[in-house]
Amino acid sequence: MGWTYSVIRFVFVSVSVCECWLLPYTDSIMHGEVQSPLYPQPYPTGLKSEWNLWGPDGSQIQLSITHLDIKPSAGCSQDSLTVVYDQKILWTFCGQENSTDHPGKEPIRSPGSKLTLIFQTSNSTSEVQQHIGFSAAYWSTVIDCGKPEPLLNGGMTYLSEFQNKFFSIVQYRCNEPYYSLPEDANAEFTCGADGKWKSSHDSVVAPTCIPVCGQPTQHLSVYQRIIGGNDAPEDTIPWQVQLKVNNAVEGGMVIADRWIMTAAHIARQATNPVSNDTVQIYMGQTDVQSLMVSPVYAASVHIHPDYNNPVTFNNDIALIKLQDPITFNSSVMPICLPAQNATYVTGTMGLVSGFGVTRDWGHLSPKQLKYVHLPVVDQETCRDSFTTSQEKRGGGQILTDNMVCAGLPEGGKDSCSGDAGSAYALKDNGRFWAAGIVSWGTGCGRQGSYGVYTRVANYLDWITKTMQEN
Repeated sequence: MGWTYSVIRFVFVSVSVCECWLLPYTDSIMHGEVQSPLYPQPYPTGLKSEWNLWGPDGSQIQLSITHLDIKPSAGCSQDSLTVVYDQKILWTFCGQENSTDHPGKEPIRSPGSKLTLIFQTSNSTSEVQQHIGFSAAYWSTVIDCGKPEPLLNGGMTYLSEFQNKFFSIVQYRCNEPYYSLPEDANAEFTCGADGKWKSSHDSVVAPTCIPVCGQPTQHLSVYQRIIGGNDAPEDTIPWQVQLKVNNAVEGGMVIADRWIMTAAHIARQATNPVSNDTVQIYMGQTDVQSLMVSPVYAASVHIHPDYNNPVTFNNDIALIKLQDPITFNSSVMPICLPAQNATYVTGTMGLVSGFGVTRDWGHLSPKQLKYVHLPVVDQETCRDSFTTSQEKRGGGQILTDNMVCAGLPEGGKDSCSGDAGSAYALKDNGRFWAAGIVSWGTGCGRQGSYGVYTRVANYLDWITKTMQEN
């Protein structure tokens, strides 16, 4: 196991004495005793003594004061015993009435492998000195950083043969493919001489696993024809939720581990958000019968402050905070929010899903989650479609810049009643992002008519602010 050196240096006024010796390696590595000059006889006046204790790398020095008898010194201006680590005072004593500690308490522990004792006495008195000073025992132990901080939605692996000791190394990892580390995160942490786990950037805070958004583990193989839609296979649209609000059933989407995004007109009653206890959220299943078994509940409901006209549906967006966070898996994953520079290119094919009715003229609700692919429609084309006398009879809706349209001029494919609040998703770089929220339309899948969706990219600041403040 080798040998280790312990060095103690004594300084009396202008005289310096150094004693060095080899100590055998034992379980405590190093041990010994330090006493004031002439102990147990009265100590001299007018001196400054200093003892520097060093242990091997990876050790900590522990010091136990076994006896103290120092002349009281107001403000420690005269006689005092001080314990220092790396120029920082750990403990000081200057007479019983001024002590910050006393013998019999827990040993003083250094953060690292060194410790310094400084004993000073005054020569300002002509009286005979009767105080005998101090006696202390010291020993060193190997640094133990303890078990590293656990990583939520992740784990760690030891890269060293030994665990939790000086120079032990751990590597954090996240539960892929549902969580990942940020690109600039430090995944490796080392047990340092101060008894703390630190990254290469000296961070003592474990990294955070970030939910992966918009990347289902299963994929829709082809663009199929909701109204005109197809059944969604398991795990292909994992952000889809069904909301039951005051017994009305609509849709929503998961955007974070405690947040659902939906349409404001679903979550509003008169002029106020619906009561939390009237909201039930279902997720994780595509089969309706299985889906409706285990609801989760709302902690708070947040309507966009400028949604004040349910006739026009402008600013039709709301957020619901869940009482408990979601742990993501293949059947429940968030959809990405739009990028700051998100664009809506006419003709780009998007994905709409929901548990809404499948006929414009009836109330036939599906037993399975449906999906349909619909292209982004030019704003002018969509606006013109609402100017015909037939559509005016649908009643007063106005297309604003806070909305985006999707659909086919020949109709046949659309979202419908019960799909409100669900996502209209576009895909960039392999990730689906919430381009729109199913909001309103005149009928479902009618020729010359399009579905209208809340343009989510216009609300990034409000979404971020609401989630941060709540």
